[in-house]
Amino acid sequence: MDPLLKKAMRDLRGQTIWWGVGLAFLLGITVAFFPSVSDIYSDIFEELGDEWAGLVGDGDFSTLEGYLSAEFFSYAQIALAVFAILAGGAAIVGEETQGTMDLLLAQPVSRLRVVLVKLGALAASITIILAITALGFLIPVLFINEVNATGRIAVAFLLFLPFEVAVALTAALLAQLFGSRVVGGSILAGLLVASYMLDALSGADATLESLRPVYLTSYYQGQQALNGDVNWAYVGVSLAAIAVLGVANVVLFLRRDIAVNGILRLPKPRLRGSS
Repeated sequence: MDPLLKKAMRDLRGQTIWWGVGLAFLLGITVAFFPSVSDIYSDIFEELGDEWAGLVGDGDFSTLEGYLSAEFFSYAQIALAVFAILAGGAAIVGEETQGTMDLLLAQPVSRLRVVLVKLGALAASITIILAITALGFLIPVLFINEVNATGRIAVAFLLFLPFEVAVALTAALLAQLFGSRVVGGSILAGLLVASYMLDALSGADATLESLRPVYLTSYYQGQQALNGDVNWAYVGVSLAAIAVLGVANVVLFLRRDIAVNGILRLPKPRLRGSS
């Protein structure tokens, strides 16, 4: 293995394992409870009007895929996005802040190789987390014998990858632009949370529904895969965003001075009476 890639993966190893185990445990518990709660959920949502039911999607709670659509895949993209933001923001600027980037670049390695390895390690770590999480589905499902749509569930897992990689690359780019992973991560987290809330409410409001292309979380189509109506144009946008964000990260890293200060600076508030 490339020594740089080995170091980058080692830096992310603890986070990758614990995020994967945590999500796997959460998913495993969710799957294990399905046989005992599916009928109850189905009865509850039959009593709800279309407006309230729209808030949790159109899945059939009598099936495992419909149940998982609401009970795991409805929020898992935000949970994993936390890792993507933290790891993405620290991938390049984290080394600069710690003062280790200068030491790394003092070795006989090019900037291009460094940035490509850093971004590749991000994508690899997200893939490993998803693989560990998938075990949280596969293990309990062996005991409940309730799976009739393995293809759709597999697609839902795969659709995590383009969305989360795009989030990680956006976090890395914002951290470079502002020279701070905290500032860049906070901006991106705020946009994702706002998008998630508006996207969830759009199921019950036609005006919000029409604005779905604006919401960042709309570009994760895992829930739709479980319900059989994936918008592949949204997936295509995520893939295109990965290419653009990857190039932007590389170009910015190659051209800017290695320092904690970024290209963009937010205005600092002035206290009353200060000169």
